[in-house]
Amino acid sequence: MAGSGTAHLREDNPNVLLSVHNLVMEFPAGKNKVVHAVSDVSFDVVEGETLGLVGESGCGKSTTAKAMVQYPPPTSGSIVYNGTDLTELKGEALRRMRPEVQMIFQDPISSLNPRRKVFDIVSEGLSVWGNKGDAGFSVDRVATIIKDVGLDPEVAKEKRPHEYSGGQCQRISVARALVLDPKIVICDEPVSALDVSVKARYGLTLMFISHDLSVVKNISDRVAVMYLGKLCEIGDGDLIYDNPRHPYTHLLLAAVPDPSNKHADGSETLLGELPSPINPPSGCRFRTRCPNAQDKCASEEPQMQKAGDGDHWVACHFPL
Repeated sequence: MAGSGTAHLREDNPNVLLSVHNLVMEFPAGKNKVVHAVSDVSFDVVEGETLGLVGESGCGKSTTAKAMVQYPPPTSGSIVYNGTDLTELKGEALRRMRPEVQMIFQDPISSLNPRRKVFDIVSEGLSVWGNKGDAGFSVDRVATIIKDVGLDPEVAKEKRPHEYSGGQCQRISVARALVLDPKIVICDEPVSALDVSVKARYGLTLMFISHDLSVVKNISDRVAVMYLGKLCEIGDGDLIYDNPRHPYTHLLLAAVPDPSNKHADGSETLLGELPSPINPPSGCRFRTRCPNAQDKCASEEPQMQKAGDGDHWVACHFPL
């Protein structure tokens, strides 16, 4: 499926920077109705790693990302960053943690103040937090960061966001996040400016959210596949791309338009519509679209289990 479980968490790894346990996000949807946007999702991110979170639109990727920065806080579950559960922080304590966990939102243009010059937008965090001293956290860094993401700092002092292209606004959003010297950056949908060199230069840990598996393949160390609020498969990116074990992952890969795609033989497609998160299917949530579904899939939710050798886990009763 789409299943549950925490067997894939790397509890014994001292370098885990962020760990999400049993995350649930639900929203009211009229009288006696609830949107089950994210249901019992668990994963972790090791320091310096890039985790790609992929799935169709409406599967809960962006909701998961926003919950990680408490925007809004989750319905239940824990989000532990560097030993601190963010869900237990309130007020000033949460505010002081925010510079370390930054998010780049899906629509870069709408997330930027249209009335301000770009240089001022990027440096705004410094006016709030001041100089961070030993971290080299000062206004002097702003021009360097703007240049590092591929923009001209002098032009940024004169222009506003609407005078830039969508891709350039992505770069502005990246610079605004980097100026606060974050330890982890959550990127909602592809961010062209956050390339390998920028990641290495600033020592970033990334969570990269996208519906495009070809983009995620090129940037991620580890990949998590999500469907209708649940995780299907997670593990080393190369293992998942070379040998997908969940039927949903296999069908997603088969749809990637790439001449070298060994999974695309033209005979398999993802059929049907995504079920409503207000009334998700029982058992495995993918069963209504799965070519391998059997009776057990309707009555019992699959749990994360090892999928062969290496870091590869799948939540499916009948993995490929």
